[in-house]
Amino acid sequence: MVTQLASSMAIVRDSRLREGLREIATVDLDQEFLISQLNNQSWLKVGGNGHALDRKRQPGLSAISLDEVLRTRPAFEQLMQDSMRQTNAMRDAYDTLDPLFQPSPMQSRSNFLEIFEWAPLLEQIAYKSAMRVLQVLDLLRSAVRIELSAGMGGAPASLQLYWQLIHALGQLTLVASSEEARPWLSEMANSFVWERWTPSFALLRERTFWLAAIAARSAAAFGEPVVESYLKQFAQAEHPMMVFDALFGLSAIALANPSSKDAILAELRKLRDHSVALNRNHSVYLICFESAVRVLSKVRGEQREFRELHWHAGSANGMATRAALVGDPTALSASGEYLGFSMLQFVADSPHDEHFPRFPVRSAKEISRGKIAVAFRRAWIAEPEPPTRALLN
Repeated sequence: MVTQLASSMAIVRDSRLREGLREIATVDLDQEFLISQLNNQSWLKVGGNGHALDRKRQPGLSAISLDEVLRTRPAFEQLMQDSMRQTNAMRDAYDTLDPLFQPSPMQSRSNFLEIFEWAPLLEQIAYKSAMRVLQVLDLLRSAVRIELSAGMGGAPASLQLYWQLIHALGQLTLVASSEEARPWLSEMANSFVWERWTPSFALLRERTFWLAAIAARSAAAFGEPVVESYLKQFAQAEHPMMVFDALFGLSAIALANPSSKDAILAELRKLRDHSVALNRNHSVYLICFESAVRVLSKVRGEQREFRELHWHAGSANGMATRAALVGDPTALSASGEYLGFSMLQFVADSPHDEHFPRFPVRSAKEISRGKIAVAFRRAWIAEPEPPTRALLN
């Protein structure tokens, strides 16, 4: 991921490198041409005035494959290595991407925007990296659960690592969660049978608002092509949290894709009575349905704030408030809705960079290990609680 970004940065910065590529492409001086990377996942246009990055090949322009050039021309590969060093592209690429994997303190809004500008190049690598992080989390989770269940004093050191990794998972997922990424996202999602997987479930099941907001963004990016798959997941749900996730994902898709809203709302209303009547988790189903239907039935209008989480459009903290980082999206509002559904309109109305603070000021010390332990227990360690508070455990 770092090398791919550094290569593009070097091409943009180094006229000698561009000239070498121009000669290989056999195009005239000042004529624009395209450089593909990662098996045509992204196309960098250079020449003329500046540069531009896109997911699709622009017709009418000559093109070369950087992968092929580096594979077949050792001299140019050495030229690229020298350029990445001389232009500081490798250093800058590492510094830019490092906060994705080391989100403590949480990166700034401007840093994320710098990454997001390169999304056509980085998004598929980011999503694959997120899946690798998820595999590590699955292994680490058992150790954290055992240590916490054993009643060890304080919180285990592994818990801090787990907390860091779930936020790395969220940030990597966010890089790949734009509407423009939908073609490859939906193709990927429809290439296998969903078994306890949805675009949102891995983040939503951690049960914090901040991660749930990214889960919503991910579902919305996959969009209408996965609506039927979400409905099937709902029909096959074996756990209340899977019910929550299916209806949460459908609601996020509907809010971000207005053309699908009426159809999804009609489907939810049709399913509601039948599903509640047949399922023993009557209260969970009913509250999930009512929360989804209520948020989708509201008159469309831009939501500038969500007071429960101290979210205000354009605020310095963005969505990275303390309440959002440790709060539970399955908590009930005063009106009896799940708050995770209530926040969805604000998320849909906000740009991607609003997930982050204006400055990287929130350190790990501000979220104590005790609070992190509470969040982990809530998601992964079932404990006896009053029925009204244990609906999703």
